Amino acid sequence: MTEVVTFEQARRRHHPKAGGTNPRGKAEFFNRQELRLILQSYSHGVIAGDWLDYAVDWNEAGAVFAIYGQVSAVPMYSIFKRSKNSRRGSGYQLLGRGGVLKADRTLEAVLRMLDSRRTALIKSHR
Repeated sequence: MTEVVTFEQARRRHHPKAGGTNPRGKAEFFNRQELRLILQSYSHGVIAGDWLDYAVDWNEAGAVFAIYGQVSAVPMYSIFKRSKNSRRGSGYQLLGRGGVLKADRTLEAVLRMLDSRRTALIKSHR
């Protein structure tokens, strides 16, 4: 026989940790303003034809916005928002395939670095 459950009950069954407390501290997410800035920068890369896709993820260490170029399983760049509970303290990092490209307390500084790298790619193609 079919069992009728509320959305909240179904959510708890499939994602028991969602909305609950994290034993390691509060998880870090991108807020609306941060996502607006990141997506604005990302859209310029898509329009230029440099970037193809993105993914957003989070864990105890922080939140990640990964940017993918052509068809690849590895992101070209990742914007990482470190958790306030991180050993290094809160802040943002721009990660490339070779490691950390920029670390700063402000998202704007990291996005400027990302935009300058995208501009350098465009200039080198001409």
